[in-house]
Amino acid sequence: MISEKLSKEKEKAIIDAARMRFAHYGFSKVTMEEIAADIEMGKASLYYYFPTKESLFYAVLTQEQNEFIQEMEGIFVSKLSAGEKLLEFVNKRLFFFQHSLNLGTLSFHSFLDTKSFYKKIFMNFEEKEQDLINRIISEGKTKGEFEKKLNPKTGTVLLHILHGLRIRTLRRIKELNNNDETINELRAEMNIAVKIFIKGISK
Repeated sequence: MISEKLSKEKEKAIIDAARMRFAHYGFSKVTMEEIAADIEMGKASLYYYFPTKESLFYAVLTQEQNEFIQEMEGIFVSKLSAGEKLLEFVNKRLFFFQHSLNLGTLSFHSFLDTKSFYKKIFMNFEEKEQDLINRIISEGKTKGEFEKKLNPKTGTVLLHILHGLRIRTLRRIKELNNNDETINELRAEMNIAVKIFIKGISK
């Protein structure tokens, strides 16, 4: 029992150290040796917990995704309207998207490459996004904010709109070299799109 607890603590320490490294230098520039040194662990011990840098990065992303889900769970129990919750979802999800850019994980080509390591991570997360949107829409219908007889794919359409805007941003970031301005434009466009969407499904 104690050994299992220590293993979990070591695993968390590794993930926390890797998270800081990736955020500061980007995925491609970080080495496993540097992460091991940060927590004063032998490289062999680090590879025992995470055999590859990709597996460690997956753990970092999974932790961040779980934190995003927990934040959204807090919003679900708030007194916000369903429409306001959709806007909160968009803005919190955008923060997560921007952080992924800072980690050096996203590019237009890697996002579209079906064999890409990054693509697989975000495809898994897409299912959680879809569930969150569907829950908000369902709540809006139950409370009488949204039309009762919405097409079952309404939430999927919204998710596809948001994904399309993100992909456009990935294209432009390489071209403009001004991430902050581009992200601000994306935030504005997403909020416009969601407000139009909310108006379209409201009673």
